[in-house]
Amino acid sequence: MKKIFFIIVWQFALLIQVAYSQATLEDRLKQHVYTLAADSLMGRKAGSEYIRMAADYIAAQWKEIGIAPLVGDSYFIPFMDDKYHNLAGVIEGSDPVLKYEYIIVGAHHDHLGFKTENGETVIYNGADDNASGVAAIIELGRNLKAMQPLLRRSVILIAFDAEELGLHGSNDFAANPPFPAENIKLMISIDMVGWYQESGYIKYMGTSTIRNGKQLLLAESSVPNGLNVRTQKFEKSVFTATDTRGFAQRGIPTFAVTTGLKSPYHKPEDMAHLIDYEGMALITEHLTNVVAAVSQDDSFQASGKVASIHQSRPRRFILGISANVGTNYHHYTAGAIDGKSKFSGGIGLTGQFNYKFLAIRPEVYFDFINAKHPSGDISTQGITAPLNIFVLTTGSSPIAIGAFVGPYYSYRFKGEQNGSTIFDIPIDGGTGYYNEFKREEIGLNFGFEMQIVKFRLGYTNRRPFTNFTQAKNPDGAHIRNRTSFFSLGYAF
Repeated sequence: MKKIFFIIVWQFALLIQVAYSQATLEDRLKQHVYTLAADSLMGRKAGSEYIRMAADYIAAQWKEIGIAPLVGDSYFIPFMDDKYHNLAGVIEGSDPVLKYEYIIVGAHHDHLGFKTENGETVIYNGADDNASGVAAIIELGRNLKAMQPLLRRSVILIAFDAEELGLHGSNDFAANPPFPAENIKLMISIDMVGWYQESGYIKYMGTSTIRNGKQLLLAESSVPNGLNVRTQKFEKSVFTATDTRGFAQRGIPTFAVTTGLKSPYHKPEDMAHLIDYEGMALITEHLTNVVAAVSQDDSFQASGKVASIHQSRPRRFILGISANVGTNYHHYTAGAIDGKSKFSGGIGLTGQFNYKFLAIRPEVYFDFINAKHPSGDISTQGITAPLNIFVLTTGSSPIAIGAFVGPYYSYRFKGEQNGSTIFDIPIDGGTGYYNEFKREEIGLNFGFEMQIVKFRLGYTNRRPFTNFTQAKNPDGAHIRNRTSFFSLGYAF
């Protein structure tokens, strides 16, 4: 009964707030974007005097609304030896227990700054990226402050600094919150929400990080008329990371909210007059409804699932597939010049055991290798089983680079030259067979690889210790296969 009463009162308060602000919300959003994306702020580059001007504007807005600083009596939270500053404010919840649980809503307020070309100053104003997101959290804060008695969990608003330099502001706060990190129940990053009309939707990525995430976002009572909400289970792109990363890597559920890359991303043309303020108003209303609903819901829970790009540590064991293409040639151990190369390739299964910066990868794949030979080109098919040891870079990035080395074993079950077999050749006049070439090969793999979330791109050299020929040629040389190839893999 108590929960129903709260829902009714909350909906009533929301209707009053929407009725009061409907005529002015677009104007306020427009004011914020035009101010933050003005030429006078010179692109708000992190560490500059201009980003401080933007920060002062945000702080003044929060103070006027009545949002309290999160820490002490200042909104500013310095990091990296005071070179950069996040801003954080809090709207405290009313529940004596749940108010110590937090919903963080953040938007980075820095951009790319400016540069000089041919004597002209070119300013990257960053209206969509991300004055739009900052404007949204200012007005979200206004809405939530008006309904503060109905909020049970506390809501923290953060304007992150130095995002464009590598997510430094959000990473620092996620690593050093002024309260236990497990008290953060949800983190929402608002990044580029100013091109709704062009995109045709507002996207929430990360719905599978909480239970019933899709239902929460698409609830009829939450979606304003005229707004198209699209959901995605997880963030996928490693090239357009936002401020969710540092939180998600600590197991905190996250939503990344955006209208996408329809705007002139990282270009001087990203200016305030191109922003869709009507769409931004609808998005801000929806964010208000979503945050208020999470604040009210005492049964709200994380799902325990994390996006692949946000896994701070690789899984202990990974199974995948791989394919390779390259060349093979005959190396003569003495005398003659090495033979010419021909196309080779393979496909197979891989496993990988991970421990910190080391990995052991057993593989088995079907391959075919070809080579030029004076008596006629030789082609073989077989099974190869490498066992490589990797040394990989570690860190918060979903991209890892490393080198590897290890032994391999090959068994050639089929081989032909000039249309005739080179294995199990019948002995004339007898009942036995002989092989002109050896079926088995043992050698060493070495190379390097880049791992991008679930994808693997590498280069391998394969050098045998054993001979391919049974007998020496007239020059006293044996033949050994030498193979090199590029590989592409995918981990399940």
